[in-house]
Amino acid sequence: MNINYEYYKIFYYAAKNRSFSRTAKVLLTNQPNITRVIKILEGELGCTLFNRMKNGVTLTPEGEILYEHISKAVELITEGEDEI
Repeated sequence: MNINYEYYKIFYYAAKNRSFSRTAKVLLTNQPNITRVIKILEGELGCTLFNRMKNGVTLTPEGEILYEHISKAVELITEGEDEI
């Protein structure tokens, strides 16, 4: 499996914001790009990460597990970037 770090970063912000639209604004991109990346990530991992609803998204059980790990990694990387 060769998943780009940026995909995990997008997953992290989508999970944190509970919205693909808000995530697009935070990451200065558009919502269709966020949706495309999440679909690619779900395809690579072989599972659904988000429950999509009219007013946002929630994590599936698999998404919750991934978020536990990814959130630590993204936060550590961000701290490292801030320190230099």
